Amino acid sequence: MIYPETLKEGDKVAIISPASVVNPVFIDSAAAYIGQNGFEPVVMPHAKGPACGSYAASVQDRLSDLLSAWQMPDVKAVLCSRGGYGAVHLLSHIPESLFSENPKWLVGFSDISALHAFSLRCGVVSIHGPMARDFNDRHEGGRAVMDILKNGTLSGYSFGHEESESMPSNRPGTASGKLTGGNLAVLDGLAGTPFDILNDTKEEDCVLFIEDIAEPIYKVERILYRLYLQGVFSRVKGLAVGQFTETSSDRNHLSMERMIERFLENNGISGFPVAYGMPVGHFPHNMPVIEGADVILTVDNSRADMKFIRYLKI
Repeated sequence: MIYPETLKEGDKVAIISPASVVNPVFIDSAAAYIGQNGFEPVVMPHAKGPACGSYAASVQDRLSDLLSAWQMPDVKAVLCSRGGYGAVHLLSHIPESLFSENPKWLVGFSDISALHAFSLRCGVVSIHGPMARDFNDRHEGGRAVMDILKNGTLSGYSFGHEESESMPSNRPGTASGKLTGGNLAVLDGLAGTPFDILNDTKEEDCVLFIEDIAEPIYKVERILYRLYLQGVFSRVKGLAVGQFTETSSDRNHLSMERMIERFLENNGISGFPVAYGMPVGHFPHNMPVIEGADVILTVDNSRADMKFIRYLKI
């Protein structure tokens, strides 16, 4: 995998809006934070619109901003202002050579999982993490993204939870592999396409991470069954379950996490550790991870550690 360069003082960070319309105040705040850290913000021409329905701009304008940002040699990172929906519109129009020959740090999550999938296909790691609204010194995740860009470091995370009626205990164990995943509904929308990173049999063993928002439990279960029936879990060496927010219990399951636990048990999917409560997703403590990086996931009953091998101190 290709790791983009660590940024130097004076390097440029572009801000694009490849999906839904965004409050321009968030873009201005993110641009200010970029400048405060010694970099030059470049707000691409259509990042603030004009909006096209619910989208930040027309497909042509959103695509133009993305292509232009990657073609600018002094731009070393590209921050997506917001997810929502719309990044998939761009995938078939981006030359693969653009990412592989001009590796830059791509930053975003949620609908930006479509662009992370494109980057992974091109062999370039990317940052699954906070976007413009939380890209500031007040947000732990925003500070962590800046630390990756400035210092090229991300040691890892420890996270845990208490078992409860709605939250199962972890499945202990240790796993290593390429960190792969993101927003489950977005990645499911890429099934059967060249960007179907979850079912790419050419890829090596992976540590899978998943998150989502406002998805009914049965729809997430349906996605998991597709992955199971396609044999995806045969190459999963570890599973980190992130935040599934704005989701309610139903008549079959008390919580998303309990559904996942039952799904694994009912289908005899075992042999790898499972960690619940990963700090990734649509919630206030969303933390960045490096998509495509080799990681070690160590899990006990109530806690888990995820370490990024490239940044471990020997």
